[in-house]
Amino acid sequence: MALLRIPTTQNVTLEYETASVGERIAATLLDGVIMVGWVIAWILISVYLLGLDGDSSRNGGTAFVIFIFALVLLPMFLYHLLSEALLQGQSIGKKALKIRVISLNGAPPRFTQYLLRWVLRLVDVDLIYGVVAMACILGSGRGQRLGDMAAGTAVVRLNRRATAADNSLFGSDFDPAYQVTFPEVASLADHDVRLIQELVTQSEQRGATHILADVAQRVRQLTGIQTYLPDHEFLLIVLRDYAHLAGQTAER
Repeated sequence: MALLRIPTTQNVTLEYETASVGERIAATLLDGVIMVGWVIAWILISVYLLGLDGDSSRNGGTAFVIFIFALVLLPMFLYHLLSEALLQGQSIGKKALKIRVISLNGAPPRFTQYLLRWVLRLVDVDLIYGVVAMACILGSGRGQRLGDMAAGTAVVRLNRRATAADNSLFGSDFDPAYQVTFPEVASLADHDVRLIQELVTQSEQRGATHILADVAQRVRQLTGIQTYLPDHEFLLIVLRDYAHLAGQTAER
């Protein structure tokens, strides 16, 4: 696997390990199992609803069969596009393998990027059993198949070395006694918070918290928070506050 370095608008480089061919194949196989299960489930439902007497013409049976046929095939056809677009770069298989599609410019992938990956999937994954995709992944240096190269994306591992920034957001259970310092963080988007977490993590790994000045200033502008806390301490509190507010929402 390769080490992928992505520059951000804050002049900080994020480092990711690209997903291996084995991880991507395993994710694809798991997605295939899910789609086969979807088809089998709807076949059983169709047989049950139409009855076992074989009279498909009664009560509009032919139209019903066509409807079920479309209901089964359309989600299968659009599965990878919709799942990655709706699950922030992950299909169910990718989520299980803890890998994700990211954009090479450091921003969250756009729908057009997911669309381009999906269209070219017909060429490099579905054609001749994915041989083209595997050859591209192994030879690209960034673990990219043709769809990734065209869309400006890559598939990376999510598991990284744990740091104080990670623990501040994900390391502990929801504590109802926690007091939120900055309720204004609720106005931040999920991708904003993920980027803040990545930047804080990178600064801790390098021992260079001074690089967080621009990040902290941007957060103050987005939220309207006025504080004289040091940048690193301020951003850690932002992460904890956001995690707590998200936990409150999840428990409702």
